[in-house]
Amino acid sequence: MDFYLYEYRTRLPLATLAEYGISASDLQAHLQQLWVNRPRVPFWRAPNDDGSTKQRFLRFHGEDGTISARNYVGQIQINGHTLHLLPKVFWPGSAPATTEPSELSLQAMHAHLFWWLRYSHKLRFPRALASFEAVPTSLYEVLILLFAQYTHELLSRAHYQYYQEVSEDLNTLRGQVNFTAYARYFGTGRGHYLPCTYDSFQPDNRFNRILRYVTSQLLNRTTQDHTRHLLQEIHFQLDEVADQTATLADCDQVQLSPLFDDFRVVLDYCRLFLADNGPLASHTPDVRVFAILLPTEVLFEDFIEGFVRTHLATQFQVRSQTRDLYLAEVTPNDTKKPQKLFQLRHDLLLRAKPSKKHQDYPIVVDTKYKLLPIDSGSIEASSVAQADMYQLVSYALRRGTPYTHLFYPDSLRHPASDPLDNRLDYSVKSKLAGAETFITISAHRLPIVLTAAFSENYSASGFGEILPDHEQALQARLLSALSTVS
Repeated sequence: MDFYLYEYRTRLPLATLAEYGISASDLQAHLQQLWVNRPRVPFWRAPNDDGSTKQRFLRFHGEDGTISARNYVGQIQINGHTLHLLPKVFWPGSAPATTEPSELSLQAMHAHLFWWLRYSHKLRFPRALASFEAVPTSLYEVLILLFAQYTHELLSRAHYQYYQEVSEDLNTLRGQVNFTAYARYFGTGRGHYLPCTYDSFQPDNRFNRILRYVTSQLLNRTTQDHTRHLLQEIHFQLDEVADQTATLADCDQVQLSPLFDDFRVVLDYCRLFLADNGPLASHTPDVRVFAILLPTEVLFEDFIEGFVRTHLATQFQVRSQTRDLYLAEVTPNDTKKPQKLFQLRHDLLLRAKPSKKHQDYPIVVDTKYKLLPIDSGSIEASSVAQADMYQLVSYALRRGTPYTHLFYPDSLRHPASDPLDNRLDYSVKSKLAGAETFITISAHRLPIVLTAAFSENYSASGFGEILPDHEQALQARLLSALSTVS
């Protein structure tokens, strides 16, 4: 049975799960195990993941005996049933949690995730590889497809080979002789063999054995013809590599040199698939328990950064995750040396290239995976959260710039088609410089949802047809927002 929950929007009665043999205690224990064993890869952890020992995938509501999804999207499989956690931006506004979205809606949702993921600078998937001709309706299948596309393209350019110590019995000397072994050979009438240890530059190494194993296992799990074809070609290219079982611990033992930096992406995906509660952890065809979960704040933030770097590089110098400033200093009583506190982290720090009228000031951008309320008829109903305002003012004061921006996603229910109707501009007075100056904080709801993709007139392949025009519109929206002094 499949169950569907939209982040923070829908609830599922625990009694419904109990009808299918899933008790609340079993689900809680399983979620806790998933949380403890979540992948040790930064992309797969939410910004507010403070190392808490209590799981944050689902929320249990004791007052009415229901569960709801938090800020992770993906799927959780338990006892042959699957919980699908869907992004809140696609919530239609009325669908009950137990109602399965149409195949068209699922394809559209995963086509969006496919689009967002291909701009990820952390995962570094080349945009040219993305194809929307056969977007699967499962996030697990989307990740297998991305892995297969990237790895297939990478292996067409280079194979991972390195010098590895090999011990072998030879007729002629190579490298060093193992004299202890040779003495044993000599005493048993095998003195014509030389037990040698030498370095060999070869493809049959730990990394490629892990890759071969993961590829062969995913071949047994995928139901997509295009993905299967790519995996088969990868497997064929690793024909010289020994076929052996791989585990997460094997990934930890791989040390990649800077010359093979592109292969780190492949290794990270192998970690994900081989994680303790990953889909390949049980080493059996019948996988009854696994989870693929992505933190949506990281997904949105990484998409915006990748899109800006790709499309606005000629207009702006782009820095991300800037952590070079602290908000305050404190001097303890027992020392005269001040200590810096409250480190600031800018999602994006932009500086306009020459010919821009505010080129002397940096531009601070913070992404917020929230649904910004904008009501043209009511100022009270349209507002940025107070904590977010305080955050941006502190950024502006410490960075020394009057220009700050907040980027929010639009949604299926509230598409951001018109720029003016999806922007809020705040002005904050400052007299710190002696004269009255202003800090501007502009909040923008960005069009990252292609509502047309949910129409019956479009298919998954149609998503690829309408995407170029939509990307052009998003690029123009961003350029207008960042180049205009309010």
